[in-house]
Amino acid sequence: MLPQFALTFLGVLFCIGDVAALGLLLTWQERAPSPDLRWRRLIRGVLPATVVLLGLLLLAFTQMLLLWSRQ
Repeated sequence: MLPQFALTFLGVLFCIGDVAALGLLLTWQERAPSPDLRWRRLIRGVLPATVVLLGLLLLAFTQMLLLWSRQ
């Protein structure tokens, strides 16, 4: 039971860090000096990184659900 709580705590910390990284990524994109540079940052950096981060977030949620499911 204790390993489940520890892994859940680590999973929650990972999810919080993931959401914080998404926020930093969007802030970085919005702080570009010109609209053209904002568009380039969106296409080249924000969208690919967002796909990866959201995929990791979904994986973490799935793993936590599987951890607590009774088999």
